[in-house]
Amino acid sequence: MIFTHFGVSGPVALRCSQFIRKVQMKSGNPQVIMSIDLLPELSPGALEAQVQQVLEQESRKAVKNILKTWVPERMIPLMMKRAEISDDLTFHHFPKGMLSNLCGLMKAFTFRADGTRSLKEAFVTGGGIHLKEIYPKTMESKLLPGLFFCGEVLDIHGYTGGYNITAAFSTGYTAGMHAAEYKHAKL
Repeated sequence: MIFTHFGVSGPVALRCSQFIRKVQMKSGNPQVIMSIDLLPELSPGALEAQVQQVLEQESRKAVKNILKTWVPERMIPLMMKRAEISDDLTFHHFPKGMLSNLCGLMKAFTFRADGTRSLKEAFVTGGGIHLKEIYPKTMESKLLPGLFFCGEVLDIHGYTGGYNITAAFSTGYTAGMHAAEYKHAKL
């Protein structure tokens, strides 16, 4: 996930965008609350113990500088603001209970997704012919015999990393072969 000037991007955001859009459409609410576990490999208790240990070892350093161990640098100002920690706070002056709050933010950092980019800027598009309206073995329409579909005209959301092109090629091949057979059978 990449944090940008307009929000989040990257493969994770692209993958989530279709689900965000579906929730927005279903609920009628333009805002969807998202949550990120920045350290999924650590349990909340293990994270808190680790942070406590590092803070004690580096007790004269500002907490914001120690956070770089676990949090992307661009997120630190936002993390500090949400945890209500001043920029110059060191572990010597760290209030009890604040550690749990800070670690809780790292385990469940929430933010609002309030839209997707415009179609002009889109990397992922959705919609198209519903897959229940075609025969998957031939790509022929169930509603109009002799009409075959392939690629992004189908309601397929491919993962990033070449899966859209793979779906386009495989459905294109299948649709083309069966369209030719259909045409040949009609002659």
